[in-house]
Amino acid sequence: MFLNRLIGEEKIAFLELAHYVARSDNNFSESEKEIISKYCTEMQIDNIILDENSFDLDKTLSKIKDKRSQKIVLLEIMALIYSDNHMHIEEKNVLDSIVKKFGLNETLSVVYGEWAKSILALFIQGNALIEL
Repeated sequence: MFLNRLIGEEKIAFLELAHYVARSDNNFSESEKEIISKYCTEMQIDNIILDENSFDLDKTLSKIKDKRSQKIVLLEIMALIYSDNHMHIEEKNVLDSIVKKFGLNETLSVVYGEWAKSILALFIQGNALIEL
């Protein structure tokens, strides 16, 4: 929703992060693949192949310096995390690292999580309305 506001290197960093989060629970689901594909469309960039062996979370997060961009990344990652209606412990660990690295308030991540759940519910309702 807000990824078009990211610039250059931030978009690639976000995409790397999204792939990392999606795989963190060892279950790269179809819904996560679909969401990442939509992210690419929104950012108007090609998808990437993540090399999990060389991925460095701190290095990737360091590419996102602007506070607005950091909040956008957090919002969008929340939607990815809750796409299967559950936050796995591995996803929670990555999320905690993101919040800490960005210097954001932990309460903000709770609010963003609730927002993401609401948006996902509205998206599901919208799809159902189309099928009526």
